[in-house]
Amino acid sequence: MGLRMRLIDVEICRYDWSALTCGCTKAAAHLADDLLRLAAAQSDEEARALHIENHAMIQSIPQEPAVPVASVLMAALAGDLSPGAGFVCLDLLGGLVLNDGDDSSEMCRQIARQGLWMLYRDLWSGASPGIVACAYYVLRAIEDDEDRLRAYRDTGHFDLPEYLAD
Repeated sequence: MGLRMRLIDVEICRYDWSALTCGCTKAAAHLADDLLRLAAAQSDEEARALHIENHAMIQSIPQEPAVPVASVLMAALAGDLSPGAGFVCLDLLGGLVLNDGDDSSEMCRQIARQGLWMLYRDLWSGASPGIVACAYYVLRAIEDDEDRLRAYRDTGHFDLPEYLAD
């Protein structure tokens, strides 16, 4: 890795994935490589084919690796992702911050709040309708300053899907 080490690499190395039970009922060791493949994906189809959501959550119930996955997703979003990989990372993060597990959901929200301005960047960029929608969805779940989120939304700088328009 050396000079090419990225934030996502460091974040993945912070966790003992083999000590976590994955949503697939196996050790979560495979998730480290799956998350790297997600970050390297060139399209949303390639990124979705990894089905990471089925390992971090089962029917919106977070599994043991949910919090580390949220942390790795935030590190990935800080890097250079294809629009497809960025969309899938944001979509998965949205599921992790708004799920049926109170404790892990709150921990995932705290992790996402640490990257608040990256999420605003993704919202503001208008990179794709999916990225804008997912970034806004996550921001609605984590932003403590509703006036700030409303001010950004009301600029008209980006278009939100009908179901997210307040």
